[in-house]
Amino acid sequence: MLLLTSFLVDILIPEEDENISFYNNFLSQYTSITVTAIVSQLTFSHETYTDMTKEALDNDINNMIESIPDAANQRRTAYPFYCRGAMIDPGSTIQEEENRSFISNLFIQDATKYNLSNREMVLKGLNTSAFLNYFFLFEDNIKNIYIQEVSSSNTNSLGGSKVISTALKGIIENKEIKNEFFLELNRRSKFFINYQSLNRTWKFLNFIRNRLIHYNGFYDEKAKKLFKSYYEDILKTYKNNDSMLLSIVSFSDKIEKYQIQIDTNNYLIVDDVLENIIRNTSISIMESLFICEKNKS
Repeated sequence: MLLLTSFLVDILIPEEDENISFYNNFLSQYTSITVTAIVSQLTFSHETYTDMTKEALDNDINNMIESIPDAANQRRTAYPFYCRGAMIDPGSTIQEEENRSFISNLFIQDATKYNLSNREMVLKGLNTSAFLNYFFLFEDNIKNIYIQEVSSSNTNSLGGSKVISTALKGIIENKEIKNEFFLELNRRSKFFINYQSLNRTWKFLNFIRNRLIHYNGFYDEKAKKLFKSYYEDILKTYKNNDSMLLSIVSFSDKIEKYQIQIDTNNYLIVDDVLENIIRNTSISIMESLFICEKNKS
């Protein structure tokens, strides 16, 4: 078992007299994202329903998606009548003259392309949304701490891969807590052993995020090689580190599945494991910063 990839949603709560604003702000947003993600994902998980088979749930979801055009057609048909009832000339509706398709049709096509059921396709979308929400939440909070406590200049260069290499590094160096921070981070994550291991893992997650945002999860041949390169860079960090062997084997088992997936289908499907990695990484870092700040105070 690897903590980094596990479904863990407990959080470190400050005592009543511990008012560290950056951590309180993070927890408020983090909690909203996490609870919303869990509830929405459980709604589409067949394990949630003891009185319904997976096939029955799949059928219900199929019916919901296939009924989307009916509701849209009803509104489109009713539009001119509402206008005339309000003594307004509806005129012509340009959309009626165009080659258009319902989103449900494209959704079903994509599910077929990914070899997923419609229900699994919904879960993919929910996982992707949660992954991106955690990424941007962590990015924004680290940037804000850096701007407030280190420097308010060149803020445009703090996003993406620079969140760790510039912003977080600047924060812990400015606070003079580098050794304490990484000791605490290692205790909490059971994975990150130093700055290099964290930075390389974040670059890997940022690369996945970029493919989702800019290429809808598609991987061409160059991107496949980059994926492998980022992954191998992480493994190199732990070379000859026997104490981390079990953790790295567990991590490799999870990531190599994605490598096979993109090599075979050209797409990476975000699942609960990737969501767990970004969530656990962000909370481990923020809790470590909180602990260091509390000890310093």
